[in-house]
Amino acid sequence: MNLNRFGKTNAQLNHLLVQSAHWQRLNACLKQELPASLCAHFNVACVRAGCLVVIAHNSMVASRLRMVLPALLPQIQKIDTTIENIKVRVKPADSKQKVIKNASLSPVARNALMRSAQALSHHPELAAALRSLSEKND
Repeated sequence: MNLNRFGKTNAQLNHLLVQSAHWQRLNACLKQELPASLCAHFNVACVRAGCLVVIAHNSMVASRLRMVLPALLPQIQKIDTTIENIKVRVKPADSKQKVIKNASLSPVARNALMRSAQALSHHPELAAALRSLSEKND
């Protein structure tokens, strides 16, 4: 999908696309100038009131960026002359791992569920749910 085409007809979308491209240029400039070991651990967030905000994924990277980035201010100002200083914020990257469910019923548990389903003939919905549960393999 080409968002630029839609941006031509929508001023707000066009503004967002221009702003995003600007931040991407700043991000690319920083990643080009900094050591490769840092590049995967930060991103440019925004430019707010003359301040470039950089988000680091951990405090160690943030410390290193705080030491190195002031020296890169002249290169950054070639891209955006309104930038006067740089702030580094820490926001850990999402590292939530997917939960893999490995629960299974033993044959004894399945038999108990089936017996319970047969005994609950006066509650057909509950009996059907127990029967369905007893038939599951995983």
